[in-house]
Amino acid sequence: MDFQVHSCDVYGERFQVVCFSELQEKLRKHKCPNVNKRVERTKQLQQAKVDQFVNSVAVDRIHQHKFDQLVNTGVIVRGG
Repeated sequence: MDFQVHSCDVYGERFQVVCFSELQEKLRKHKCPNVNKRVERTKQLQQAKVDQFVNSVAVDRIHQHKFDQLVNTGVIVRGG
């Protein structure tokens, strides 16, 4: 028999199954221990804030790099 291994997205528990219907049955019976929805939402919110910060820093660095290239090529003259 050819087994496939799947894991729970929240808790990481692994399931060995033969077919999709067996996987559905195991996931239906599966209960993640100590999963608090408020804690999970807080983690997701914190991760979203971190992702947004990293994205904004990356965009700022890209803009700064492009600006520096324009200054170096003489398209923009830095006053001073």
